[in-house]
Amino acid sequence: MARKRKMMSSEETADNVTRINKFSDEDNEDKVVEVVRAFTPQKKLVIALLFIVIAAVIIITVIKAMANREYKSYDVISSTLTSGDSIANYTMFGGNVLKVTRDGASYIDETGNTVWDCSYSMKMPQVAVAGDYAVVADLNGRDIYVFNKAGKISNQTTNYNIANVDVASQGLYSVVLAGDDCNYINGYDKDSKQVYEMKTSIENSGYPLDIAISDDGEKLFTSYMKIDGTTVPNYIAAYNFGSVGQNENADRLMGGFTFDDTIFPLVDFVDNNTVVCFGDNKIVIYAMSEKPSQKSVIDIANTEMLGVFANSKYVGYIAKGDPDKDQKYIIRIYGMNGDIEAETTYNNSFKKIYATEEELIVVGDFDCSIYSFNGKRKFSTTFNKNLIDIVPDSNKLEYILIFENETQIIKLKRNKGDKS
Repeated sequence: MARKRKMMSSEETADNVTRINKFSDEDNEDKVVEVVRAFTPQKKLVIALLFIVIAAVIIITVIKAMANREYKSYDVISSTLTSGDSIANYTMFGGNVLKVTRDGASYIDETGNTVWDCSYSMKMPQVAVAGDYAVVADLNGRDIYVFNKAGKISNQTTNYNIANVDVASQGLYSVVLAGDDCNYINGYDKDSKQVYEMKTSIENSGYPLDIAISDDGEKLFTSYMKIDGTTVPNYIAAYNFGSVGQNENADRLMGGFTFDDTIFPLVDFVDNNTVVCFGDNKIVIYAMSEKPSQKSVIDIANTEMLGVFANSKYVGYIAKGDPDKDQKYIIRIYGMNGDIEAETTYNNSFKKIYATEEELIVVGDFDCSIYSFNGKRKFSTTFNKNLIDIVPDSNKLEYILIFENETQIIKLKRNKGDKS
């Protein structure tokens, strides 16, 4: 029919038009012949893009609303009685909790049950966790144990006392060993087989305060403190034990930075290519894909940091607040570019602060508070018994509470009367 319409003669077309006009004149004037045109491909594309933009705005709005939501109460989902140990160290590990004491390590699931345990005897156990691997080392002792989520993988006894340890996400770990007149920084795979050995002179390099290893296990940052007459300079050294470092030089040193007025007791890889160095008067952030370069500096002069935190996007600290402003503590949050992102007041007791990728958690004697990185408080409460630690569960609203003799799983809710 469409082709027939297109092929009508001019006389037929004129006659049809005349009849339409005559019909319109004789009948009611409100009868209209309407022609509707189909959407062009360009208009369809514009409409589709418009819908995408609207959907994105709605999703962003919902995400922001969720990030700013504050929860006032919680439900106890489960509770398990546990053996008390007030000096135990609890760490997030593989979606659950690793409990480390002087007598052994145990892996506790989200219901509070022990999945596995491993006995040892250490005077000062220190734990390092990355990905699915954990290393427990006896500081000033010589024993090291390596674990994954299934249990113990390996262990070893070193030739010298252990001063520090860190682990990469694929299981390679680095250990600082304190020799008689020198130090060793050794790398081992998850089976405790030696991968590299680096001898450092206390006279030339100084004493290693802290080490940090990248996720892939190839890059190492070390903070050295050296006593030079009346000054105590700090030296930050960056090593690469991959192919890039092998081609650079024999000692794998990729770069170093000297500070005459700052001591850096803590260095940390927050992702595979970013290192945060916490000093007594500044925080310095370095980028290192191959060689190190300074990314930003955060000046904290005249501020005593009581606790620090960092993840792949944010870094910050908690310090004493201003009593005149009704501030017991103040928390400052910075971006990796060094700009301050948020500042908030904390007025409960304080023992510990740490950051996950999603939020900031503060633990006190009987208190806990959870914040978003925009400074908004997500949850805060005071318990009627001593709180050892709080660890996020895989569910974003569920947390594992660790008391001296009990482990609880709680789920946050907005109001006391809410069911969820």
